[in-house]
Amino acid sequence: MSVDANQIATKGDLESLLQKLEQRLSGAQPTAPATGDDYLSIDQVAELTGFNRKTVKKWIDEGKYSQQGKLIKLFTLEFAPGFPRIPRSALVAFGKGVGFDVGQLNAPPGLRLAS
Repeated sequence: MSVDANQIATKGDLESLLQKLEQRLSGAQPTAPATGDDYLSIDQVAELTGFNRKTVKKWIDEGKYSQQGKLIKLFTLEFAPGFPRIPRSALVAFGKGVGFDVGQLNAPPGLRLAS
């Protein structure tokens, strides 16, 4: 299997992608509702960020590297197996390239940790 050198992402490509994601998420800053976080489906995250569903699944399954070189994954919760939900605050943290602290999440009862 040969790899075309033009298909390998450079540091500049990744920085540009991160900047684009941060710009798209800047308007998605949560307002900290009293009842808890806002939970988004994979399709809603894809629509909100402008990336496709496959990319969002990759963020959940494989993660991305922060600017400090630490691997971070998009945090999800599951209502039922196969139905992940992403807290809006976790999406914002992921877009900023920082890990999400689950201790700050006000999760409704009955949700289980997926990642």
